[in-house]
Parts: sequence; C-alpha cells; structure tokens
Amino acid sequence: MKSHMEKPYVVGIDIGGTNSVFGVVDARGEIIAQDALKTQTYIKVDDYVNELCKKLLSLINSNGGVDKIKGIGVGAPNGNYYSGTIEFAPNLPWKGVIPLAAMIEQKLGIPTALTNDANAAAVGEMTYGVARGMKDFIMITLGTGVGSGIVVNGQMVYGHDGFAGELGHVIVRRE
Repeated sequence: MKSHMEKPYVVGIDIGGTNSVFGVVDARGEIIAQDALKTQTYIKVDDYVNELCKKLLSLINSNGGVDKIKGIGVGAPNGNYYSGTIEFAPNLPWKGVIPLAAMIEQKLGIPTALTNDANAAAVGEMTYGVARGMKDFIMITLGTGVGSGIVVNGQMVYGHDGFAGELGHVIVRRE
C-alpha cells in the first residue's frame, strides 16, 4: 500500500471561457507550480488537450514526475461529474459532449475527475478556504459564465443529472 507521501501532489485544472489555469498542488493546498493557456485559441478540442497535456507534463516533470501525482481534478463550465464530460458549454469553442476527463487520463495515464467549475471551487473552499468546517453553503461563481456549487451536510450536491446549481441555465420569466 502506498502512502500519500509517495504521491504527494495533485494537479488542478480550471477551464474558463477565456483562460485555462492549471498547476501542481500539495496536500496543504499550496501551489507548487502553475501555468495557463488561452482557451479560445483552440478551435479543436484535440489541439487544446494536446497543448494542455504538453504543458502539464512539463510542470509535472519539473516537480518529481508522474509518479508523484495522485490524480488530476478538472473544473469546467457545464462539467458533468458523473460522466467526466463537458456538455454543450456555451462559453467554450468546442460544441457537443466532450469526454475531457477520459482524454486527459488517456494521454497522461493519471486518474482524472471532472466537475463543473463552481463545484470545483466549492470543494476547494470546503477543503482549504473560508468554508472549511462548514456543513452547508453555496459557492457562487461569476466569470465568463455564472454558476454555483451547493454543499449540504458536508456533501457536494450534484443532482440526478450532474447539473445541480447551474445558475446560468435558469429560465427567468419576466412579468
């Protein structure tokens, strides 16, 4: 059995409508190394994943190599935790259902999980930030889009289809 010290780092990826920011992080939530790329530059998702993985490998290899990485977490607009896909994100250049977690995992050979960006932010705040110790809270994100991550009884609420809290999809009827 491997201890967490044998794989002391994780990789975090925040995919935004404008930029993607990613880095190697230790167990305390300290950023060891980071980089970014312009999301909108890549019209084809394969080109994006190739460049992202190239840059990730550079960061990973500069910090002990793949053997030091426990896993990769991705936060993305319209990210579905259950399927590891980005689904019809209006603020990204790639349309349809994108199996991004599987694409990254296949290229790098590192376990990869994906959720929507607001849920990822909520998990980060619950683990390392101002929501540490809170059992119930809502994290609202405002960027190229708007979203929220909902935590109830210390558990992330994903909903039956993985899209609970997606405020950007609420239909407002004017009266």
